Amino acid sequence: MSVFCQSALNYSVKFSNLLEKYKVPNFLVPNHFRPLEVYDPDDATEIEQDPDAERKNVYYTVYTFDETSAEIFKTKSVKDCFIDYQNLDKVIWINVDGIRRKDVRRLCSHFNVHNLLVNDIVSIGQRSKTDEIDEHFFSLLPMLTYNEELQLVEKEQLSILLGKNYVISFQAEHKRDPFGEIRKKLKNRLDAVRKKSADYLYYQLVDAVVDDYFEVLESLATRLEVLEHKAIAVSTQNSILLEISALRNEIMVMRRAMTPVKDVVYSLWQANSPLMDNRNSRFFKDVYDHIQLAIEYNEGYREMTINLQDLYMNQVNTRMNEVMKILTMVTVLLAPATVIGGIFGMNFDRIPLMHNQVGFFLTIFLMFGISIVMILYFKKKGWF
Repeated sequence: MSVFCQSALNYSVKFSNLLEKYKVPNFLVPNHFRPLEVYDPDDATEIEQDPDAERKNVYYTVYTFDETSAEIFKTKSVKDCFIDYQNLDKVIWINVDGIRRKDVRRLCSHFNVHNLLVNDIVSIGQRSKTDEIDEHFFSLLPMLTYNEELQLVEKEQLSILLGKNYVISFQAEHKRDPFGEIRKKLKNRLDAVRKKSADYLYYQLVDAVVDDYFEVLESLATRLEVLEHKAIAVSTQNSILLEISALRNEIMVMRRAMTPVKDVVYSLWQANSPLMDNRNSRFFKDVYDHIQLAIEYNEGYREMTINLQDLYMNQVNTRMNEVMKILTMVTVLLAPATVIGGIFGMNFDRIPLMHNQVGFFLTIFLMFGISIVMILYFKKKGWF
């Protein structure tokens, strides 16, 4: 890992330790810290010194199907995935849950995948992209989910390889993915995915990932609506501004994740490859429309957070102005009484009304009288 990346991680840890050591109040810091995302280009090619440090739980799900039959089996051994795809007149989908570099390279070697694509698969944290090398079409894009507990947008890298009659998908985690509906379709003999070629399955996978973005956007919209009500209510809690900033940060994460996907889908739509059936290009056009709509929604939410922050600050300033107005009014109304009291409190031998029996009452009457006249004048001017 580079010196810069290591230094950034060290400073992040030190900052967290300082907050905990000095018990910084919760309202001064967000409820969570977004993990620092670091991509090291050398990480893909470094030698694996400690095989035990690699992920132990890696699952392979293999689907082989055509219009008449479908077979599904799960395994933990990469050797079970070495299918004779060249002599098999069926579509193959191998879904890999978990990245173990050694096994990824063995699997890709069996399917004659170029080493550049292999490095892209095992390198986590890359920008979305698509490539066509030799006999394979490759796409890398993020799967996004919303963590309700931490209120974070979580990303998981998905790599998809398209061959002549097979699709291989690699994902870093095995806890979740958006492919549940596709698995159901594969069990339905009448579904279109059973009747079409591998590039249609490729489209289904990309479409499922893009459609999952809308669920994250819906969660962000709900959170934005809650913050809008809080901002309008002008709550005295100092955390509202931090919550708005945190939400805007998550929206920016969505923006950075989805914008490159638009280019990926456009490349798939315009692809002129023997691996792509021209009749299926319209499906990628539909996905392109979806990702474009998702980006527009996200941009709208980003502008709403900016407007919401401005609204909150304006509400706070308006409330502060009202408080200052009241304090100023009280100060002005008490000024005549202060002046009169100061005059009659001077140390002189002769002061008017000093020995008068009703002098005290006349002075009090004068103080209140001037204040009442000032109140009537201010009210006539519409100052309060």
